[in-house]
Amino acid sequence: MMLILLSKKEIIRKYLELEKNRKKLEADIEKLLREKENLEKELRKYKNSNTPPSANPHLKPSLVPQHTGKKRGAPKGHHPFNRPWYSNTPPYHITAKECPNCHSDNFRVLRGARQQIDDVQKEVKPESKIVERDICQCNKCNFKFSASDGQTPKQGRFGINLMVLTIMLRFIVRGVMRKTASFLDASFAIKLAPASVQAIITRAAEAGNAEYEILKMHIRESLRLHIDETSFSVLGQKWWVWIFRSPTEKLIVIRHSRGNNVLEEILGKNYNGIVHCDCWRAYDYLTNATLQRCWAHLLRKSKELKNVPGQHFHDKLTTLFNEIKKFNSQERTPQERQEKYDNMTKRLQKITQYYARYDNCKKVTKYINFHIQSWFTCIKYENVEPTNNNAEQAIRETVIVRKIIGAFRSTHGVKTYETLASLIATWQSQQKDIRQELHRMLTTQLC
Repeated sequence: MMLILLSKKEIIRKYLELEKNRKKLEADIEKLLREKENLEKELRKYKNSNTPPSANPHLKPSLVPQHTGKKRGAPKGHHPFNRPWYSNTPPYHITAKECPNCHSDNFRVLRGARQQIDDVQKEVKPESKIVERDICQCNKCNFKFSASDGQTPKQGRFGINLMVLTIMLRFIVRGVMRKTASFLDASFAIKLAPASVQAIITRAAEAGNAEYEILKMHIRESLRLHIDETSFSVLGQKWWVWIFRSPTEKLIVIRHSRGNNVLEEILGKNYNGIVHCDCWRAYDYLTNATLQRCWAHLLRKSKELKNVPGQHFHDKLTTLFNEIKKFNSQERTPQERQEKYDNMTKRLQKITQYYARYDNCKKVTKYINFHIQSWFTCIKYENVEPTNNNAEQAIRETVIVRKIIGAFRSTHGVKTYETLASLIATWQSQQKDIRQELHRMLTTQLC
């Protein structure tokens, strides 16, 4: 082997080249690490313990559909719905004039076929009328008043039916102001500016203030609530939408705070019912209430533990969750529930104590231990669910609205939305006719 001797200058040159390459490589590694950190930060917005998997279908593994060979159909117990047949309606008879194949008029009628068609008028035009009212004064008490027929608004240019239609388009169809105005023009020849649509919505919300305040009182008096919150941009600032759901009512409030001051405003300091919630610290303010922490949040957190101890930890928690469901599937006495509650709480304490020795599990064990008495309220009391899915389902409509409109552009719009959205959601929960309820509310308050 020949030994190659380098001069002093060549050695220095090669050293400087290697040093330059090393610095470049370190810079590239640092850049890649920054990009990795930014991507992980962005991914955490969509994949975290507070976001249900159903919100991110693009992150789910693609599943190949399994073909069983059976015909797809309605599940067992499904009640079919067919439109009623109006047999008393005189038929509209369609006669043939020629053969569509050869255009011959020499043909015979073999039989008749009957179908029922539901349709609307080709043109639905608005009705305009001039309203004159008598302005009166009582001869007995000198009280002045204007005549009312109970169906015509005392102020404004828009009738009750038009207001109901506009609210339905805005909240049921989720139409934005501009598209709602365009639809009314195209379908009913009603020319409204987006500002006029907003005026109708605002007037309807003002008419619903009284019922909204009554709804707040009912929520405060409810013995069982599901509560959740999510962010919403208002004038470029981060606000919070709170949902308070009882078995029959839903209250939406939008505030600039995610703190316990919102809970104090809505529920008061001494609320003592059962509250389903996640582990957000603000709920600790409800010292007189009995809390049920959400197992769905907990299992999503433990599922993110990827090492072997973390996977075993997740399996233990999943077993406890399945045991909760199995225990609650049958009727139990209060004594059985108390014994089971004490037993499962002790088991959970032992599990967290064991897995707290692993560094990557410490965050989840602290999450559990901080609320150790609130994980099995669903065992202790009858008809209490282990998850807060009811609140997440109730707040999902507002999440969809957030994706459509992006932000509220005035605090006045915030008040309008929370009032009407709460009333409509409550009527839906109570299986009432939304159109009739809107008509009742508007005629009572405006006519």
